[in-house]
Amino acid sequence: MITEERGMFCRWMYFGNKKFTEPFFDDTIRVCRQFPENRSLFKSTSVLEMLAPWSLSLQSIPPTAFIFHVSRCGSTLLSQLLSLDPRNIVLSEVPFLDEVLRLPFGQNGITVQQADHYFGEALQFYGQQKETDESQVFVKLDSWHLFFYRRIRKLYPSVPFIILYRSPAEIIRSQQRSRGMQSVPGMLEKEIFGFTERELTTDLDLHMCRVLEKYFAEILGLIKTNENFLLFNYDEGIPSILERVLLHLGIHTEASYREKINERVTFDGKRPAFFFQAEEAAPNEASYLQKSIELYKQLEGERLSPKVVENKLQQQA
Repeated sequence: MITEERGMFCRWMYFGNKKFTEPFFDDTIRVCRQFPENRSLFKSTSVLEMLAPWSLSLQSIPPTAFIFHVSRCGSTLLSQLLSLDPRNIVLSEVPFLDEVLRLPFGQNGITVQQADHYFGEALQFYGQQKETDESQVFVKLDSWHLFFYRRIRKLYPSVPFIILYRSPAEIIRSQQRSRGMQSVPGMLEKEIFGFTERELTTDLDLHMCRVLEKYFAEILGLIKTNENFLLFNYDEGIPSILERVLLHLGIHTEASYREKINERVTFDGKRPAFFFQAEEAAPNEASYLQKSIELYKQLEGERLSPKVVENKLQQQA
């Protein structure tokens, strides 16, 4: 998206029949930039408002499920496994969807209602059916989109929401190796997280820990007011989580797909060229971790509570 004084514009890119199989949509964009159709000096653009009329003529598949997560908890691998089935269109952290959701936080006069309309219209473009066997669309969101959960639920009241989380210490350890946008102060609007000036810090680990506190607290509130969700801990194992997701959605798979899964899980979720390496549990000694650990334990209690377990059994029946 391009913002200028005269308005906001979409920049279009030719994708052809490219399947979205890369770990992140940014990776797919880099691949498509090499297409001859995208190497011209002249770029195709349109005003943002054209999304509405143009989306009406598209043959699109509505979202099958949305994947929410707290980052570094297996959501990328889950989306990668889903992408192995040619029937699935998997949208993994699409930058444009994030830009649209965050429009109301900018100085552009865009309301939440307008932004939500753009979000739905954009999904119709990304969810276009290119092959006759395509029948499902899975949307993996960015971690901070947990705070947009209610907005998305209002747009898609009957679509299942998948929520993944993990131990705070293990997430912090992963962020120390490679920082995501949410772990660097100032990369995202503080209003998204509800941070006060007092909570802001330049300590990257402390900042990420406070982000996790917000994430866990948000999930705890959401699962008490929403029912159409599946809650998973990374420690349950992503292949096992995938099986339960497919069972819940009533999606039947072939033996050949399961063979692809067994091969893919031997490689890193974000870096398919590297083998997966299991790690020991990260230590919980750091004092700044204590509040997030407490919230994590509360979330674990909810996941294992009779109400949530019974809900899962009913969904799988």
